[in-house]
Amino acid sequence: MNSKKKSVFVIGPRLSVHLNELAGNYGAGVSMIFAGTDETDLKKYTAGKKLIVNEAIRDFYIDESILFMNQKEFDDLRLAIEYLLNDHKSIIVVFMTGDPLSLALTPMLAQAADKLGIDPSFVGVKTEQEDDRVTGENLSYFLKNRYRLYLIEKIDNNYSLQANEEGPTDELLKSVINSVVKSFKQAEQKLK
Repeated sequence: MNSKKKSVFVIGPRLSVHLNELAGNYGAGVSMIFAGTDETDLKKYTAGKKLIVNEAIRDFYIDESILFMNQKEFDDLRLAIEYLLNDHKSIIVVFMTGDPLSLALTPMLAQAADKLGIDPSFVGVKTEQEDDRVTGENLSYFLKNRYRLYLIEKIDNNYSLQANEEGPTDELLKSVINSVVKSFKQAEQKLK
């Protein structure tokens, strides 16, 4: 039986920087999980758990801020993901659509959610500067398999939200989407 745990699973450094600062804003029952390929980058994030995946996607381990789990405890990345999501009610996965790491992890997260009976929501962020091939493969996976996908797309300095179902009704999901857009806008203002 699943508990009432909820997680926000953030893939890649670009989004992790934005969402690390907002981790406490989502409430006490919400945990954060950051996934990336650079251990040094991941150690900068003060919130939640970290899933460190090497660039070959074969080796990984979990840093629970202090405790390092030996990668030999898991025989593949899918088991590590299932371990992280065990005993959860829902998960929101935030990823850059053009990031190859997200292309590797999001299908595993979707399949783990199905296996564990977790309600998943996926929030993809599409910017003007990304690999169109990776973006196309990433988005077609969600459309083909009918997973709940919310796409935040930046077009000509404006952000739009597209969804493959009705707009978000979950308050945490709305909060995450709003946080991502607000954070990107603030970062752009600092560059001006």
